Amino acid sequence: MNEYKSKQVATKQNKWMVGPGMGLLIMGLAYLIWWLVFIEYAIKDPRWTHNIAYAIIIMNVGLAWYHKSPVSRTIAMIQAMMLPIIGGGSFNTVFLTLICSIIFIIWVLVVLIEKNKEGLFLEDKLSKRGMNWVNMHTLIIAWILIAHMGLMFFLVRLPIEAQLYGYGPRAGYLMNLPPESLELATWAFDIGLFVLCIVMIWEQYKMGYNIKENPWPKYSFYIVFVVMVAALVALFIQGITVGTDWVKTIYG
Repeated sequence: MNEYKSKQVATKQNKWMVGPGMGLLIMGLAYLIWWLVFIEYAIKDPRWTHNIAYAIIIMNVGLAWYHKSPVSRTIAMIQAMMLPIIGGGSFNTVFLTLICSIIFIIWVLVVLIEKNKEGLFLEDKLSKRGMNWVNMHTLIIAWILIAHMGLMFFLVRLPIEAQLYGYGPRAGYLMNLPPESLELATWAFDIGLFVLCIVMIWEQYKMGYNIKENPWPKYSFYIVFVVMVAALVALFIQGITVGTDWVKTIYG
């Protein structure tokens, strides 16, 4: 009886209190709400739509934490693969945002079907160990792909942004992504994602498959708020230094 009660408490703590899922869900929702509030920027310059796609992906990966299903988590992982594609700026970000939205709808439908039929797709095809392996590693890959937001910014876009702008305001990847080299909030957020990804993987390593549904460490959950606050502080600093309309000042 005590063991049963302990398992109930552990599951409740896992589901509602802390963990990578809740942290990413809060981050993704806050990110999405922010850009819906300031949607006029994306309307005036559709290149900013990439932030809505990022938000949907982060939110979806967070939600996938709460549904341990090989198919649903694989869909979330595939959706996360859109991050480096979006961050590369080779394709229209409005179109890519639409694709991310469609994938999210597919994910929701799969979850609803699995819950309604009280069974998981591929449950009969995979062993218990195979189910655990897929459930765990698809999320790990999705977390790493989220951190790719920063890699694409610092390693792909930032080194050549000024040179591209010299050729024209829509040269190269600037056709699909706006200049962000002095967007301090982008710097803070992307650096924070590196830290968050490392901590989430470290916590996953400590917990393993977590068969007993023990409560997860709280570090990644709290780091989410550190990252979000750091981005807001960076945005404030940018406002009183280079300003929000720095592109005209710097690039002319």
